[in-house]
Amino acid sequence: MTESPSVTVVDDDQQVRESLAELLHSIDLDVECYASGQEFLDNYSHQRPGCVVLDLRMPQKSGLDVLEELSSRHISVPVIMITGHGDIPAAVAAMKRGAVDFFEKPYRGAALLESVRRAIELDQRNLRQQAERSTILAHYQTLTADEKDVLRLTVEGKPDKAIALRLDLSLRTIQLRRASLMRKMQAASRAALIRLAQVIEETPPGV
Repeated sequence: MTESPSVTVVDDDQQVRESLAELLHSIDLDVECYASGQEFLDNYSHQRPGCVVLDLRMPQKSGLDVLEELSSRHISVPVIMITGHGDIPAAVAAMKRGAVDFFEKPYRGAALLESVRRAIELDQRNLRQQAERSTILAHYQTLTADEKDVLRLTVEGKPDKAIALRLDLSLRTIQLRRASLMRKMQAASRAALIRLAQVIEETPPGV
């Protein structure tokens, strides 16, 4: 992931948006601002690493509503909630729904910037992992059904002779199929092949 990070600010208060944008620009971050939760949802696309600084209390669509909508769209960008005085229970609810941090107004600029930095680093790691997982899945889809059988039994820890017996094939055939699937999966060793298979197994359907 080589794109420069971008922070999205969502707050119905123009003064707050401008203040946050100025603060984030002070550390050379790109900033996008939206005046409502719906405007944000209508336009946001998680194409670059970054995070969202989201006001909890907004008309029509609250910060909690926005979090729920992001979850329903399977968008896992880190969200930092900004709350007013007395909104701590709601902020805790936001954390349970996936927010990574929250700040009560008035907040310290330095603390918020540190939270943004951590959120961006988290998102960069997540996006790298997603890209790696997509590559592994693409490689897996190139395997034949026979190669997938050998992979499955290899992951179960069965030696080559046991796999050959299980599939009623010669040992040489098993060795050739494993060599082919390792080349397709770009695995340098049996241990690496098992690790890749574990990534595939842990990937939710549809990802």
